[in-house]
Amino acid sequence: MDHQAVMKKYGELLTLFKPLMVLQVFWSSLSLIMVWFSFIMSFFGQDRFVASEVTTIKLICLIPSISFQIFLVCSLFTNLHNQKDSIIFALYSSNWTEMNIKCRKLILLTMRMNNTNQKKLKFTGTKIVNLELFYKIMSHCYSVVSVLINCIKAKNE
Repeated sequence: MDHQAVMKKYGELLTLFKPLMVLQVFWSSLSLIMVWFSFIMSFFGQDRFVASEVTTIKLICLIPSISFQIFLVCSLFTNLHNQKDSIIFALYSSNWTEMNIKCRKLILLTMRMNNTNQKKLKFTGTKIVNLELFYKIMSHCYSVVSVLINCIKAKNE
């Protein structure tokens, strides 16, 4: 019964926060790339991106702030997914085969419910919001920044 209540609360949490968290991760990722873009363009002296020292300092402070924000969301859902999976693993690891028939049926029913109900916060159909997604976001951000720097260097040469 406790497990069913936890799974119900977990489902309600995902239903309530899924649109918000997915949008938050998306916009934060996009903002991080834009801030990096503005920061790099301010160093290369492009006419449209002339920035004062105060603006540059703000951009420097904004980059770790947005990165930490994305990290917190991804870390939170990694912990939630791990806790949910640990409950399922505890059920499988219990000594349920030696229990009475009523307990066995109840645990088997719970196992079936868990196998059919694999709820996780997903960014797309296959990408789950977890620390792996955070690392992918940082990797993509690095790729965009490095391409931008290479393009600016090639243009200046």
